[in-house]
Amino acid sequence: MRRFKSRYLFIIFALLLTGCVSVEKEKSLEKEKSPLTTQITIEPYNMSEKENLLISKTGVGQIEFFKLNGTPKDEDQLYFSVEVFKNGKFKEELLKTWDGPETKYQDSFISFGISDIENEGHSLKLITGTPTGIATTVYSNNMTSSSFGKLVGGKVTLEKNKPVYLAAWLGTTKNELSFGGGNNGELPSGIEEAELTFLYKVIWTNKEKK
Repeated sequence: MRRFKSRYLFIIFALLLTGCVSVEKEKSLEKEKSPLTTQITIEPYNMSEKENLLISKTGVGQIEFFKLNGTPKDEDQLYFSVEVFKNGKFKEELLKTWDGPETKYQDSFISFGISDIENEGHSLKLITGTPTGIATTVYSNNMTSSSFGKLVGGKVTLEKNKPVYLAAWLGTTKNELSFGGGNNGELPSGIEEAELTFLYKVIWTNKEKK
């Protein structure tokens, strides 16, 4: 009778152990199927002296680079654009681009640059770079002085559906122009005083349904 009880208890213990192992295997498989993280971060990239020298040879007057890291879910996407403000009021959106098939960012570079176009009055060439390519457009204006700079001072974690402003160009025809560059990706101070403003923006959002 004792032997029967011992065998019976051993069988129950073996079944419980097998069940625990199966549960752990299922949990491991679920972790493998789902992304390790949905956190997406962006931070400014400070170029070396040699890199600055190389950029100066390209003809790009002013440019800022940033690094992306993170893994968006399949139903998510990153949306990049340049917003145009006139006298502090939003007017239009330029250079609208979406991330491509790349769904995992690992020190992936994006950039925003501006150059004066010679022999075309006060025309500016706006340049945006993403992991999938480069987009450009020309914008005519009559600004006589300007200021350019980044709007993030360190690593910023993106929040779903919340825009992060990475860099800004402010222009005016007046003698003075104040530009308060931020550190956390918010709208810069002084935008109301500027006659023309370009803001480079990124937003983490849902993919558009086709």
